[in-house]
Amino acid sequence: MDKLDQSLEDIVVEAEEKETKTRGPKRRWRKKGQRNHPYAKNEEDAKDSKKETQKRGRRGKNSARKLKVSSTSKVKGVAGGIAKISRQGEPPLMLATGPEAINRAVKAIAIARGYLSNDGFDLRVQTDFSDLKNGFQSTTRISKATSKPRGPKYSEDDLCVKASSDAFKVAGAIAARIRDNENVGIYAKGAEAVSNMVKSVAVARQYLDESDNLDILYVPTFIEVESTIGEETVSSTNVKFSLLSQQL
Repeated sequence: MDKLDQSLEDIVVEAEEKETKTRGPKRRWRKKGQRNHPYAKNEEDAKDSKKETQKRGRRGKNSARKLKVSSTSKVKGVAGGIAKISRQGEPPLMLATGPEAINRAVKAIAIARGYLSNDGFDLRVQTDFSDLKNGFQSTTRISKATSKPRGPKYSEDDLCVKASSDAFKVAGAIAARIRDNENVGIYAKGAEAVSNMVKSVAVARQYLDESDNLDILYVPTFIEVESTIGEETVSSTNVKFSLLSQQL
């Protein structure tokens, strides 16, 4: 099977089988008080990463591995796959169909950013749709960056996107703020809303490309948003995109 069409599960199984055959079972000891992080970078990973980078250099630049995310994919497992592949070289190309799969793909990237926090680079994201009107089949490209977005994780100026929001109107608001050189943040909660948010950014990219020769990348993270229900203040976890513009 072509490695470009492998699913996340195939990649993980293949890696485990290869490791068992070449090195055999080996227990790794850790220092007292050291956190046993499932996706932490270690010396063996660094050696493997260097070898894989050299291999990818020989394959060519357009050889990004593909991760297919479904509505039942385990988010942390996908995040681990993103982190591992990104350490080895070019970040993966993510394919997702439907709101739940897109939601899981976005959350996985946000978690992967945490796994990579000590690796000297951050992740930037762009998502395209085969049909923007329906916003169903998505292709997400991830790139590396040496800096992280500045500013607070949550601002009262951030745009809230809901499942019922008109993606094209939200896109218009995003484009207007980008043109005014404003910091733009948008957030959403729930699969339908997050998928709608991703679609809004994709539409805004078209608006800016056509008239301003600008493009947008987004950086996903998690934020806590407080709301008042009756006399109670309730906090809920949302997905937030910090939007970054670049000249084409």
